[in-house]
Amino acid sequence: MNETVATTRADYIAMIDDVIRQITWQSHKQLLQTLSRPEISLTMPQMVTLFAIRNAGTCRMSELAEVTQQSAGTLTGIVDRLILDHLVGRVRDLEDRRVVQVTLTPQGEERLALVEQARREDMEQILYNLRLNQLAELEGMLRMLLNGIHDLLNSHTITLNPPRISTRTTPVFTPFQSVQA
Repeated sequence: MNETVATTRADYIAMIDDVIRQITWQSHKQLLQTLSRPEISLTMPQMVTLFAIRNAGTCRMSELAEVTQQSAGTLTGIVDRLILDHLVGRVRDLEDRRVVQVTLTPQGEERLALVEQARREDMEQILYNLRLNQLAELEGMLRMLLNGIHDLLNSHTITLNPPRISTRTTPVFTPFQSVQA
């Protein structure tokens, strides 16, 4: 008697969760390897901070701490190191001279361009064996997954935190946002 075992939705979800966990871990290790290249030479917190500053343009340290989800003390150390490396500069706020803001320098822009180029090259190598139609399918499915993650985060934000009235909005930060987006 041939008995077939049907794979349930829960089984597939468990397998997908395991693959995503492995992808997350391996991607993190691979990104750290990319950042350690001599021409890039950044830590993960430095890279996240640089992308956040680029996305914001010029920003206060308190805003940067909120967007990067780092403590003010930790962020000060990171920014100080980025300043020593000439990747970030401090500027006075034009409206309130007591306020210091941070901005990306041309060298910081160049370093981020190197990170983005290295990531594109790495992804080309990782996805080398996929045909064009497979790449299109993968991209579509990953977008659906990302939308599900955004929906879950938004529903938890609403459920866990009561709505607050705010006079400003904080942009969503994604480390590898496209400049054109």
